[in-house]
Amino acid sequence: MCPFKFGAIQMSDETMLTHTPMMQQYLQTKSEHPNELLFYRMGDFYELFFDDAKKAAKLLDITLTSRGKSAGEPIPMAGVPAHAAENYLAKLVKMGLSVAICEQIGDPVNSKGPVERKKRPPIQLKPWQDRPPYTIPP
Repeated sequence: MCPFKFGAIQMSDETMLTHTPMMQQYLQTKSEHPNELLFYRMGDFYELFFDDAKKAAKLLDITLTSRGKSAGEPIPMAGVPAHAAENYLAKLVKMGLSVAICEQIGDPVNSKGPVERKKRPPIQLKPWQDRPPYTIPP
């Protein structure tokens, strides 16, 4: 049984448990938004992983790197500074892509386990709009 599937990645519960708690949280959130690029807040950056990272790196001309491993392979990662996220989001949405945002709302210093996060509704550009309907909080 593969409860988690997005892009080329399929994961069993057993494989899921080999990931860090933060990556488990990311994978769960991504499984709920398989058709959107997921901007996952980590401190001062919005990070993207796996196929989302590869796609965003190519489209936004940002660096593709890696973080940890999954099934023995490096996990692709790309990110944008939170203070500049609106510009990157606008570019992606104007390209016709849908983006989901997962905000970090907990305090990383006082958190035990993964930092608490909250999902925002996916962002999509409607045909009559010339700018996406969102504002990234400071």
